[in-house]
Amino acid sequence: MRSILTSILLALTLVMGAASPAIAQHNHALEADANFDDFLNTVDALPTPEVLERFPDAETRLLDVATDAEATVFRRWRATSMLSNFNSPEVRQALITLTEAADDDLRGMALLVLGAGYLEGGNAEVLATIEARLSDDDASVRADAVRALAYGHGPQITERLERIAAGDDARQAKIATRALARMGHNPQ
Repeated sequence: MRSILTSILLALTLVMGAASPAIAQHNHALEADANFDDFLNTVDALPTPEVLERFPDAETRLLDVATDAEATVFRRWRATSMLSNFNSPEVRQALITLTEAADDDLRGMALLVLGAGYLEGGNAEVLATIEARLSDDDASVRADAVRALAYGHGPQITERLERIAAGDDARQAKIATRALARMGHNPQ
């Protein structure tokens, strides 16, 4: 009896061992999705390039979450912030679109990532998008638009920041004045 039981256990071990790569591969895909969700939901600093390398399709997945109207605002906001790690036409276009999102926090984050990643090159569409939000209904979005402008350089940016610094909106003026000071300009 014992040898039959031992034979059955040995056979099961061999069968399970042969099947384990298929099982492991299936679990690996599920585990990767769970890890990506954990990664996205973690309240932490932006991920390092080493962390992002664990997810070769991170840009696509982050774009999907950022633009998913059914996702929670937090997940969309977090994905949008993480898009700062990528520089592609698809990301730029998604960020431009997100500056018109219904949620003010999402609009603000899209502006900041857009300014930090795409304003430097003097892209007219990016500049126009940021400027359009200077008159947003929400004060925090207007402030984020000024912060986004502060990522840029050159006479166009300096002139816009000087105008804002001299304007009536005290919060925007303060942000613009600080940005100009960092650039070595005296707004007065």
